[in-house]
Parts: sequence; structure tokens; C-alpha cells
Amino acid sequence: MTKRLVLTAFVLTALAAPLAYFAGEQALPAADHLDPPARTNPSNDSTPDFPADIADLYVTHDATKITMIVTFGGPAAPSLPARYDPNVLYTVAISNQAPRTTADTAITFQFARETGTTDGPWGVRVRGVPGVTGDIIGSVERTLEKDGVRVFAGLTDDPFFFDSQGLRESREMGTLRFRNDRDFFGAQNITAFVIEIPRDRLENGSNALDFWTFSDRLGGQFNG
Repeated sequence: MTKRLVLTAFVLTALAAPLAYFAGEQALPAADHLDPPARTNPSNDSTPDFPADIADLYVTHDATKITMIVTFGGPAAPSLPARYDPNVLYTVAISNQAPRTTADTAITFQFARETGTTDGPWGVRVRGVPGVTGDIIGSVERTLEKDGVRVFAGLTDDPFFFDSQGLRESREMGTLRFRNDRDFFGAQNITAFVIEIPRDRLENGSNALDFWTFSDRLGGQFNG
């Protein structure tokens, strides 16, 4: 499943300057929770590919660091475990120069069981992080730190907010029926990975930064 979210960042000296915002009106290929329905929605597919289904990409920043969050495999009931699949490769692509559709940095995440086990604890490997020597490898559900970069992968509360009942009523009644106290995702979990990296490792002068993410289903364990 592919999620492409293009954000723009202009690097300014003012600390309050926004790093990420939508760059005008433009057509973007994108997916959301349970998209495309033919592959990930259990209402349309008896064997939905939940682990490869990317839900959202969030990018935030402060004066010194950029934080990227990718959620996938949801929404899921709180009783369900995280969705780790060793045959899915997740990529966060970053462009800091023209052409803006070509990744200048590609950071990949992939999960695997502990070496030599079939049902042992899960780990994650993060590859291609600027300024990091080698890979970041460690257990899920904990914060990993290496060369000034922090990584987390695990089960989280789904941060996306949406009033699905309001959408249904709006369609049926022909008038907006959304309410801010009804959140379909409020009682749902999702699997996520988070990476926090010094912003000067991604910036390229005053060029815009563009972020997007996608998943690839592979065959086998760690790809490489």
C-alpha cells in the first residue's frame, strides 16, 4: 500500500517559522486507513494485508530536530497485538532539492524475529539514516538511540481523529453533521514507527523539504 504525502519546508532562521505545510493545490496519490479497499479492507478482502497498509505520515519539528511518524496496520482493537511482518519494507523518502519527486534520503524500517527463533521477540532494523554509522537495530516497544538519532517502533493509540458517523449522516442528510466529540479512532490502536533526527542532517540550504512514505511486500527476512 502506498501513502504519498508531500509536505514543504522552508528553512528560516526564525524559530517560529513553520517547517511543514501543504504546498498549494496539487494532485497527490495517497492512501488512508484500509486503502485501497480491495487489498486492505476486510469488508472487501477476506485476507486483508494489514501490515502493509500505511495509514498516516506525520512530520513535526522544533529548532533542532525533525520527527517523522508513520502509522500502519490499523485501526485495530486494543486487544490486538502490533502488526509486525518481516516481509514488509517501509520507506520514508525525503527530498531536499529539485526534482521534488526524487528522494535524496530514503530511510527504511523492517521487522524480524530474534535470530534463530520462529516465535521469539520482535526487533526492528532502521537503515539509511543520515549521520548514523551502519544500521539502528534493537527491540520493538522501546526507544533506540544511536549517533544522535532516536527511534521507536511499536503499538500506539491511533492519533488520527475522524467522526465517521458524521460523514455518514452528512451524506445521508445533505448537510454537515460532524462533531468534535465523536472520534471513530479514539478507541483504536495502530502500529507505528517514529524517528527523531537532527534537522541539519536533512536540510539543504533554504530548499524545500518534501516527505512521503510507502511500503513494499517482500519475500524473506531482512532485505539486504
